[in-house]
Amino acid sequence: MKKILIAVFLLLTSVSSAATLKTPESAQIFHGKIYVSNIGNLPPSSKDGDGFIAVLNLDGSFNKILTKGLNAPKGITFANGKLFVTDIDRVLEIDPQTGKIEKAIPIENSRFLNDITSNGKALFVSDTQTNTIFKIPLSTLQPEILVKSPFLEGPNGLIFKGKTLLCVTWNTGKVLAIKDGKIETLCKVNGNLDGIVVTKKGNVLFSDFKNGIIYQLEGNKGIPLLKGFITPADIGYKNGILTIPQFYANSVKILKVKK
Repeated sequence: MKKILIAVFLLLTSVSSAATLKTPESAQIFHGKIYVSNIGNLPPSSKDGDGFIAVLNLDGSFNKILTKGLNAPKGITFANGKLFVTDIDRVLEIDPQTGKIEKAIPIENSRFLNDITSNGKALFVSDTQTNTIFKIPLSTLQPEILVKSPFLEGPNGLIFKGKTLLCVTWNTGKVLAIKDGKIETLCKVNGNLDGIVVTKKGNVLFSDFKNGIIYQLEGNKGIPLLKGFITPADIGYKNGILTIPQFYANSVKILKVKK
């Protein structure tokens, strides 16, 4: 069996404050800062205008509130120097420096847009309630359906590994590979999966919201790496730093991956 690369995680810090975070869903690193989407009051499908994007420093300290007045922002990604965030039935393009919403991209027939990722040419967005993954070319910002299938089983976290789109499922605890219109199951665990990342050396890590576990994909199995988190949602990774938003704990854990 291939040796598991991630041998040690060192907890750098965590931030937890009702004054700065409120139901954090996604935590992603960009230009040395951590951008955190905050749903605000629940339920996570309510168009109540109390969602926001917070910015943390890499040491976990609070930096600023970037953008207010969102509904229930969830997945975050960056492309062409802009921040893109899902917000129930639309994707917002935001200036990551000023926080200005530069464009709202409505997605027709969507109900619960969740995660978002990019391959540099397009955005890819999961809709957990309609079993759909949308594609939004960066050249046009016009949404289209990439795949719609009951076999997506509540698609949530998205990430590219090479040219293959990986997706974790909320309903069935699966890691899926999607390529050329085909859906392949890579592994299954007992849980509600939320976020997924790929490390520098190609290791796939994913979060189990229900059971508080971070897994590594090893062959056709999910190997538990860390336990004891409180509802880990849409995790982020960059340059050896793993960010883990804890949905019900109003906190983000920041860990260094030692190799």
